[in-house]
Amino acid sequence: MDNPTHMMKNAHLDGDAFLIEGNHVGVVLLHGFTATTAEVRLLADYLRGFGYTLSAPLLPGHGTQPEELNKTSWIDWYEAAERAYLELRGKCTKVFVCGESMGALLALLVASRYAQVDGIITVAPALKIRGIELSRVMQYFVKFRAKNQAEDNLPWKGYTVYPMRGLAQLAKLQNIVQKELDNITQPLLVFMGGKDASIHPESGKIIIDAVRSSEKELIYMPYSPHVMLLAEDKEAIFQKIYEFIEAHC
Repeated sequence: MDNPTHMMKNAHLDGDAFLIEGNHVGVVLLHGFTATTAEVRLLADYLRGFGYTLSAPLLPGHGTQPEELNKTSWIDWYEAAERAYLELRGKCTKVFVCGESMGALLALLVASRYAQVDGIITVAPALKIRGIELSRVMQYFVKFRAKNQAEDNLPWKGYTVYPMRGLAQLAKLQNIVQKELDNITQPLLVFMGGKDASIHPESGKIIIDAVRSSEKELIYMPYSPHVMLLAEDKEAIFQKIYEFIEAHC
């Protein structure tokens, strides 16, 4: 396990960064840990139908080989998300930040530091993950950990292992985000899945309770797994995201 070759699920899918030019409404789409932009591409395909300008960066260390993720830090991921936001801010009059899992944490962090963000959409925010603190120690002994996830037919592209140094950086990101939630005042939409086996079910409530947004909503999707944007109830989630954006434009 310490010397994996190219461990990529659905390597044939397009997981590269993309920018879709559109109207004055911009949406940053941020993928999760070990994933690629394939995770947000179906949502992008839906939103482009409304003419929005869409940006989905491929976060550093992702989409190549697991070894690369062990060489990156949470700051690298945040700076990529921040660049995508600032690029859209230069093009659009309204800009929303949207992310799934770790991408949701990055969306929250961007919004905590840029009051000009017009709205935040978090899908399965990975604020609490059982056992992640062990990675702080394990990173010095084990390079990778098998995911041991059941196979599914979702169009998800990403690593089939958890890079342990990268996981320790995700734990740091969780702590940073939790400390900065109090800075958030923008409209916020949080989705949590009833079949999410990856994150603690209290993650969404912790965020809702901690932010100072006057408008905030936690939506529970009882049949959704962790990768909600690719699963069975994705169309209902896409519709709610569109309605949220339109309500604040």
